Amino acid sequence: MLSSDGGISTSGAGRRRSWSQLRISGTGLPELFEEAGYALAAADTEALLVDWLNELIARSDLTKRVYTDLVVDALQERSLRAHIRGVSPPVLKTAVKAATFHGLELHEHDDGFTATVVLDV
Repeated sequence: MLSSDGGISTSGAGRRRSWSQLRISGTGLPELFEEAGYALAAADTEALLVDWLNELIARSDLTKRVYTDLVVDALQERSLRAHIRGVSPPVLKTAVKAATFHGLELHEHDDGFTATVVLDV
């Protein structure tokens, strides 16, 4: 049984723009650091989004950093290139285990693109 009690939703004028709009802002955050860019490939768009989020979750867990600035440089149906920046908070308060396919919804429409993903926490 899947234990999911969190989720994120994003939308934008296009898929690449909506996938780049996951930003956190606020005062009191530590200084941003630059992270090297990377490339990712998957079987289809749904798997690419889940893999992209799981890459960020795993990277956050390993480095104890929060990625607040995501820039997708190139996005195709089954691949992306991106670079990310983030912060090293004194304490990480939420432990997100993974992005899941459960409840995953991707919609392209006249106004752009909408994605909803359930997170396992």
